[in-house]
Amino acid sequence: MTIISGWPALTVALSNRASPARLFIQERFGRWQDLQARYRESVGPLVVPGSQANPGTIGSAFDWMVRFMVHPSPDLRLALLGARTPPLRHAVHELARTLNYSQTGDSVGTCRFSGPAAGSEADHQLLARACWALALLTDLYRVGPTPGSPLMALAPRSINAEKLLELAPPAALDELQTLRAFAERSLLPSLSARHGAWALGPTFAGSSLMNADADLIAAGLLLELKTGLGSKHRDGTRRSSLEAPTIMQLLGYVLLDFPDEFAIEAVGVYSARYAHLTTLRLPELLAELAGRPVDLKEERVAFRQLLHSCSTGDHFSPRVGDHLCSPE
Repeated sequence: MTIISGWPALTVALSNRASPARLFIQERFGRWQDLQARYRESVGPLVVPGSQANPGTIGSAFDWMVRFMVHPSPDLRLALLGARTPPLRHAVHELARTLNYSQTGDSVGTCRFSGPAAGSEADHQLLARACWALALLTDLYRVGPTPGSPLMALAPRSINAEKLLELAPPAALDELQTLRAFAERSLLPSLSARHGAWALGPTFAGSSLMNADADLIAAGLLLELKTGLGSKHRDGTRRSSLEAPTIMQLLGYVLLDFPDEFAIEAVGVYSARYAHLTTLRLPELLAELAGRPVDLKEERVAFRQLLHSCSTGDHFSPRVGDHLCSPE
């Protein structure tokens, strides 16, 4: 999707404490302490510890794996955008054929379908290897070349699907297989009960102003996948938390769906390492976070006006109020 404004990506904007977009969400929906407390009480212990595998790539690979678990042919655009050379792009297409892949989504970039659907029937080990390769390519697109990436060690003339499948270290494969096993028991049953319009990697009407693509929407449920280890206690144990950036990220996606294209009625977070799924009905959530009844349509209009009124999202006064876009 072409970005026509000077706004950074949603996640980048929300990481900036002076960003008007962040201030907008905090001012209107900042009462999340009770929600966070309930979440901490509901989550059990860590069930999938980390390994020597790169945690960021694990997160991207798990995202790909879930997509293949709920659809046989999720859109590969993000990986193809990272495959910047003809040999790499050819290798990705070859990899797709290895997975018996056929594109059935009705739009480029976002795979949309009537769900639930049967997932990929590819061998689990093969799929885990493929998801690791797709994750490396996605990271290459999102953050650019990084030192130590195994993609950088591939000889351009010898790149093929087999070489991509060899990139996954044993520790990563074991971790992904364990994450998948827990997701099959603690995530998929809830998703399979949701019948209607599904979207994998959805972008929103507001994504043309502020780059944003969510993980998935399942019949009105906007779901964020998280693979973080959580905070560490003094005794070395871990605890999952519903962090403020995650709450703001979900709210940002909801607000960017200006025409209510996806009919979002609930939001959710799946904490993969804790095998814990939390879903929250949107009207009640917004009312709790705002401390008042919320007209979502009006909030979307206000957020859209904010994004349009700012020519860039980088340098603005941190003042909260009606004029969030006053330049410094």
